[in-house]
Amino acid sequence: MSSRPHLKTAIWVDALIRRAQVGGAHGYVMTRGDRDAGSVLVVVNAKDSVCLYTPERDMDGQRVWRGQAMAAEALATTIAARLDFDPDLTVVEIEDTDGRHFITEPVIDAGPAAIAPGSPQPRPDAPSEDRSGPDQSDALAAAKALFRDQ
Repeated sequence: MSSRPHLKTAIWVDALIRRAQVGGAHGYVMTRGDRDAGSVLVVVNAKDSVCLYTPERDMDGQRVWRGQAMAAEALATTIAARLDFDPDLTVVEIEDTDGRHFITEPVIDAGPAAIAPGSPQPRPDAPSEDRSGPDQSDALAAAKALFRDQ
């Protein structure tokens, strides 16, 4: 785990909104949860797409953010479900025509394949194109073999 001290949620959110404002974008708090230790979701509205950034932990225990382009309806459903599960959740919306997120921690981005509002969502269980190298394929095969009977 990280030995680095964590900022309070309210300070982190205020800094994110300030970075967006300095960058010429607009940032808003859609819902405010626990100001000390609540979770945060970041919604980025670009000209023709919407992306949701959620925090995760990497293999070293460091916080990283994963971006996922989604339709507006799916975004509303996802946020409502997360708020039902976690009432301490803070949701920040950033409106930026270039789609910048202004998050300073590492981001695993959704990539350029943003989904335009109103277009269908890809199924999470649909097979995706494999762009991994041979080492990644070997690791994936080993993991599948390990968990096959569970």
